[in-house]
Amino acid sequence: AMIMGLAGLTVAWNRAEQIFGLGFSVSSFLLPLAAGLFLVLAVLLAAKAILYPQELLAEIGHPVKLAFVPTVSVAMILLSVAFLHSAPTVSFWLWSAGSILHLALTLYVLSSWIHHTKYEITHLNPAWFIPVVGNVLAPLGGVPLGLGAWATAQFGVGLFLWPVLVVLLVVRMVESGPLPPKMAPTLFV
Repeated sequence: AMIMGLAGLTVAWNRAEQIFGLGFSVSSFLLPLAAGLFLVLAVLLAAKAILYPQELLAEIGHPVKLAFVPTVSVAMILLSVAFLHSAPTVSFWLWSAGSILHLALTLYVLSSWIHHTKYEITHLNPAWFIPVVGNVLAPLGGVPLGLGAWATAQFGVGLFLWPVLVVLLVVRMVESGPLPPKMAPTLFV
């Protein structure tokens, strides 16, 4: 999730530098930082998968932590947008891998929500939007890379799921009261 924020900040600075013609480049510092941190975290995640596969599977099976699994693919999509102008080939491969992975993770998360009885209304929280977010962000990188049809289809998936989750979240807040203090920061998602 940290990479999502850092990559988004990089994209925002890059756009500001282009629009306002800034003489300094904050994004040229942020982009390698975001990419480097992503690589470090990807290596650590791979090591966790190899050394502690049961713990990783437990996180994937957890009703709350599952929503955070697609942060990896969302981070890839956002990094691809950040690399659009400086490294289009890197951007293309990051976006392609990220969007395919994200669609697969979205389908997995949806399947988990639909076909499992372990979920209760109290498990629902704003972090459940994360699996949808990458679908909505897909056109930011996909359209400039010439992959508009795929990006639009993915955007449609996100556009369809977003209001469904909003309704479910409102129902959850009405039926079960406010989020527990530990989950309150997810309201910023």
